[in-house]
Amino acid sequence: MKRFYIPNAALLTTLLGSLAFTASAQVGIGTTTPDASAQLDVQSGAKGVLIPRLNSTQRAGIASPADGLLVYDTDTKSFWYFKSGTGWTDNAPFVLPFAGTTNNAAAAFSATNQGAGPALNGIATGEGSAGKFQNTNSNNIDANVLDVETNGSGNIPDNTVGNAASFRINNNNSVGAAVRGEVGTIFGNFGAAGIFGKSSGTGGFAGLFHAANTAGNGASLVAITDGNGNAITANAGKDGNGIETNIDGAGNALYAWVPSFATGRPGRFENYNEDNETEALLVRTIGNGVAGNFKVDRTTGTSAAVKAEVNSIFANFGTAAVYGTSSGTGGYAGLFHASNTAGNGPALLALTDGNGNGVTANAGGTGDGVEATCDGSGNAMFGWIPNFGTGKAGRFSNFNSSNGQPTLYVTTNGTGNNLLINHTGPSGSLAVFQSGGTNMARINKAGRGFFNDGTQNGGADIAEAFDVVDATSQYEPGDVLSIATSKDRTIEKSAGAYSSLVLGVYATKPGVLLTEENIDSELTGKVPMGVVGVIPTKVCTEGGAIQRGDLLVTSSIPGVAMKADPAKIQTGQALGKALQNFDGEGTGKINVFVNVK
Repeated sequence: MKRFYIPNAALLTTLLGSLAFTASAQVGIGTTTPDASAQLDVQSGAKGVLIPRLNSTQRAGIASPADGLLVYDTDTKSFWYFKSGTGWTDNAPFVLPFAGTTNNAAAAFSATNQGAGPALNGIATGEGSAGKFQNTNSNNIDANVLDVETNGSGNIPDNTVGNAASFRINNNNSVGAAVRGEVGTIFGNFGAAGIFGKSSGTGGFAGLFHAANTAGNGASLVAITDGNGNAITANAGKDGNGIETNIDGAGNALYAWVPSFATGRPGRFENYNEDNETEALLVRTIGNGVAGNFKVDRTTGTSAAVKAEVNSIFANFGTAAVYGTSSGTGGYAGLFHASNTAGNGPALLALTDGNGNGVTANAGGTGDGVEATCDGSGNAMFGWIPNFGTGKAGRFSNFNSSNGQPTLYVTTNGTGNNLLINHTGPSGSLAVFQSGGTNMARINKAGRGFFNDGTQNGGADIAEAFDVVDATSQYEPGDVLSIATSKDRTIEKSAGAYSSLVLGVYATKPGVLLTEENIDSELTGKVPMGVVGVIPTKVCTEGGAIQRGDLLVTSSIPGVAMKADPAKIQTGQALGKALQNFDGEGTGKINVFVNVK
């Protein structure tokens, strides 16, 4: 190869022109041995090479610049070279502080590291930022201020690496945030967020917050709003859950609370789709605890622990403010327990302002429609009408014509009344009994009974309670009784034959017992004296053997009757007629139709 030495730089132009005839010749200026790798080698210890100087407008106006064309820009005070496909590129050296401006579609700054170190590392040892990215063009909606992208697969064992970005505050005493995002817009459009996380694959999370210190007490996620918007808004576009929480310990999967100064609700669940027939709230447990626990923890409170409401014009089965189901072989569909032993409130209060029932109960099997018990001195069932009501305190109806069971069954094992009816009103009857809507029997308020078809009583006579001379223990059924001469309205055992004081017989089983006493009287000190009817009567054969139909009178034996002699009997001495024969020794008892004549 030929080498040229030009001792005088002034001859450069002439020389360059004269050397234009060969492309293989090397040119040395200021040296006789140009470098083998250079087509032109200019060396000088006192001067440099001056290339074309253009301002930015002139540089940009060069027509069809060649790839590699080099000029000096007098505006930017830097060398620029033209790069095909990219355009003019500032070749200014990277000197701190560095500031550069370009107008290219390509990256203004690009760093590539094919090793294990970072391509870009910003470190701030003072009080400034280690890095800052800013977009000052309010019309720039096509690019992000910062793009961080990786096509790595991540690192499952160690999720501190393999991420598109990792932010960490390495200071145990820090109160700062590893990542802080802020948006200052007035709009609430989708995407206008301080932090916008997106999962575009079929797996992965749009956001994941992990409080990894097992001894830590901080929350994984805290959402606070100082405005009127929601602290958290969650939506599942398909079949997933809007919010799903779970716990591994003894805490609450979801804990909502209202501080002491707030007036809102801890929770609210609403379904705005009228065609959606699923529950607005479903609570389920397979444990032994209750599925839901509601409590108004205030001794002066007047609110309900649970308030349910249904606003429907239909009364279908299930259309209820509260619907309890017991689907097992035990348990209750509903249980209400007033557990305070000093409390006075009812366990259950049912009210209706409409025309429906306060309570409707039905037993589909062999159980009772309503079963009520009382452990104290109250009433197992108490039906009452207030002073302004016009209905019935109780009604029992059997609409099954084939049902032979009693409509009302009352039984007691105690010593009190089986049934007590008390009338305190100004009029009306104690009881009225109807058949087909027609009164058949009635007991008026004074206690008098009225019966359309008469009465049929057990027993065989009509008796009246009388006081007796001596103790009642001296008398027994069958004794013939006479009027006592020592005291008014008193009786004693008959004494003497053919006594005109004879009045009746101590009744064994009277069908009707009359008395001047109140019906609550126990008739102590009195005996029932039968005056009309069939009564077992003490007799003897003092007047001869007794035949059926014989008239009987008093005998000489106290309290014993005998056969009367028709020739001797006088008015008022006949006790009655014998219904049985008697021819025994001593005294005996036979049935006598008592009717003193």
